[in-house]
Amino acid sequence: MNIKSLLIGSAAALVAVSGARAADAIVAAEPEPVEYVRVCDAFGTGFFYIPGTETCLKIDGYVRFRVTATRGNAGYAQNTRARVNFDARSETELGTLRGYIRMQSNSAGVNGDAAVVQDQAMLQLGGLFMGYTESAFAALWGGGVGNWGIIQTDTGGVYGYQQRQQIGYRYDAGAFYAALVLENDEVANPASDWATDVVGVLGMTQGWGGAALHVGYDESARAVGVKGIVEFAVAATGGSLRVGGFYSDKVANAYSVGIPGGTAEASNWSAGLGYTQDVTETLNATLGYQYFDGFSVAKGGTTRSAHLVEGALSWTPVTNFNVRLEGNWGQSTSHAGVKTNMASGFVWVRRSF
Repeated sequence: MNIKSLLIGSAAALVAVSGARAADAIVAAEPEPVEYVRVCDAFGTGFFYIPGTETCLKIDGYVRFRVTATRGNAGYAQNTRARVNFDARSETELGTLRGYIRMQSNSAGVNGDAAVVQDQAMLQLGGLFMGYTESAFAALWGGGVGNWGIIQTDTGGVYGYQQRQQIGYRYDAGAFYAALVLENDEVANPASDWATDVVGVLGMTQGWGGAALHVGYDESARAVGVKGIVEFAVAATGGSLRVGGFYSDKVANAYSVGIPGGTAEASNWSAGLGYTQDVTETLNATLGYQYFDGFSVAKGGTTRSAHLVEGALSWTPVTNFNVRLEGNWGQSTSHAGVKTNMASGFVWVRRSF
C-alpha cells in the first residue's frame, strides 16, 4: 500500500464518521410563538384580551387613607381602604356578556390583617343583569343621570343608599333608557316571603344634561318611594348643576331617605340642589343643600323638618392621585321644637389605578 492509497482511505473514513455524527446530532426545537397581551378597545380604555380568548378584562381600583372627625365624638377615626375591580366582557350573538367583581377591605379598628370581602358581584347578558350591587333606587346598574344623591359630594347628601340582591332588565335606546328591577328585601325569614321589592327607572341624557325618575315599591311595608333628578351642564362656567327630590308615602319604607341630626327616621319628602365646578385644571369645588320634611305625629313621625349643607374641595395634582377635603352640617327640629345639630368632615389621600 503506497502513501497515496493510505491518504485516500483515511479521508473516506473521516467523511463516513462525520456523516454518522451529523445524523445523530440533536436539532433544537424552534421556540413557541409568544402571545403578547393585546389591547381591547371595544369597551373603553383599560381593557386587554385574556391570552388565548376573545374575552376582554379590565382591572382597576384604588388605595385610600381617610381621617374623619364627627361632632360629639372624642378624637378622630381613620381607615385605609383597598379596592380591586375585575370587569370581564365579551361580545355574543345575544349581546355583551359581562362579569363584574369588586373586592375590598377596610382596616378601621383593626390591629391585625383586615378582612377582604366581596362588595359587589354582577353578571350580565345583553340587557339582563343579576347579582349583588347597589339598589337600583340609589344607583341603577350600568349608570344613569339619577344615580347617587342630589349633591355631587362623595357622601352625596342623603339618598337612601343600600345594596341588594337583584335581577333586572335594562333597555337603552339612544339618549333614553329604562329598567325594571326585582330586589330581595332581606326580611328576617326570607323563606316565608317570596315576594320581591320592585324598582322602575326611566332616564334620558342630552347635550344640556339629563333627567331620571326612580320609583321603588317596598313589598313588605306596602310603601312607595320616588326619586327625581335633573342635571344641567352650565355652559357659561363649565360646571354642573343638579336639582332633585324624594318622596315616601310611609314612615317605614325601604325606598325613602333619612333625616340628618341623630334620627334614623325617614322623611316624607326632601328636595335639594348641588353645584360642582372645576376651579383650576387640578382643583374642583362642590357645594350643596338639602331640605327634609318629616311625617306628622299621626303618621308616626317625630321630626318636623331638617336641613343639610355639604361641601368639598378635591385636588388632583397628578393623574390618579387625589386629595379630598369634605364636610357637612345638619340640623333637625322635632315636633316638640327641639333642635339637634350634627357636623362631620374628612380628608382623604387616594391613589387610583
